[in-house]
Amino acid sequence: MGEFVKFANRLMNDVTFMLDELLSKLVEIKKLQLEMSRKEEWDALTQEQRDDKMSKLRSAEGIVESWVIYSREFLALLIEFTDSNKGPFVSPEIVERLAAMLNYVLDQLAGPRCSDLKTKDLDKYRFDPKEMLSKVLQIYINLSGETAFIQAIATEGRSYRKGLFDSALHIASTKVLKSPEELDTFARFAVKVEEVRLAMDEEDITEYPEEFEDPVMATLMKDPVILPSSKAVVDLSTIKSHLLSDPTDPFNRVPLKIEDVIPNVELKERIDKFVTEYRAKAASAKLEKMQQEIDKMDTEE
Repeated sequence: MGEFVKFANRLMNDVTFMLDELLSKLVEIKKLQLEMSRKEEWDALTQEQRDDKMSKLRSAEGIVESWVIYSREFLALLIEFTDSNKGPFVSPEIVERLAAMLNYVLDQLAGPRCSDLKTKDLDKYRFDPKEMLSKVLQIYINLSGETAFIQAIATEGRSYRKGLFDSALHIASTKVLKSPEELDTFARFAVKVEEVRLAMDEEDITEYPEEFEDPVMATLMKDPVILPSSKAVVDLSTIKSHLLSDPTDPFNRVPLKIEDVIPNVELKERIDKFVTEYRAKAASAKLEKMQQEIDKMDTEE
């Protein structure tokens, strides 16, 4: 398992790099093509400026043509291994990065910016967004029964949105990218993920270290700041509210402006880590309860 985890980690690194390069270069190509299509603006550029943009376009096209081939092969490997050897891909060392990569790519392919990938002459680059979306969905489907994967997708904060999964499901259904059985598996997986996310959001955090508590509101701080004169630490929302009616430091009455407060970056990082871990436990408990209910229904049947 140890050696395969290392291999899976290298594979993850390669796939993440290639897909990020590929998708970002497609966006760059689309932008350059749009600039070239605006004749008046294009003609207004100097020859040197036009040559520079043409050079960037040729460079981006060369990268895309190469990465399309490699990404197709590497995604095929991910599909094969997440089907036959799931363990390494849901290990603590990998699962969160895998979730972040998949959600990011799904956002590019099915999110509001997916039109940015639709360059002129897509066939020229041999890039088929529908094919890539189908492959990415297959990885979700392969791991859809893994508790650690469901939790990682739900807790991934950069790209995950319920609407994104709904959009991906709609595209896959209308474009017939997956079989009815696969679409049903993905749909049920998306429901589980959203249930876990909601459980995390609804979980009230009532017990936490004293240093995380806002001294004015007696609540868990989200964005702690230091008041420059008293050195007291309060939540940004608290001091903003206070300054609406009283332009002084509430602890020593010294005049204070909101732009004078100092973000307590180190404390915020520790609070964010605490909240993430707390909610991850809540998500795990939710998943365990869901699994118990499923096992109970199977037994009754």
